[in-house]
Amino acid sequence: MSKEILQLENTNANDFKNEIVKDVTNALKGYAETLQNPEIDKLLTRQETCEMLSISLVTLWDWTKKDLLPAYKIGNKVRYKKQEILLALQQMNKFSS
Repeated sequence: MSKEILQLENTNANDFKNEIVKDVTNALKGYAETLQNPEIDKLLTRQETCEMLSISLVTLWDWTKKDLLPAYKIGNKVRYKKQEILLALQQMNKFSS
């Protein structure tokens, strides 16, 4: 077992504590939003994803192959996370403007 040493410079204990509290609070807010909206982490089939995006299965396959949409293999099935699809759409729109 090795020890790791953390050395902080130019900060006091109170500032350090406040930064930790701020980061933990932000992480918990994100988790709370997920709990309030369980649909956001829903796994979608390829067909459901195509319907949501109004694209064909060929286009979905192409976007997945190009890493525009992250896909998850569960056994021999492919699934997409709804939240990641929405984020990918935002990224695609950002590039085109």
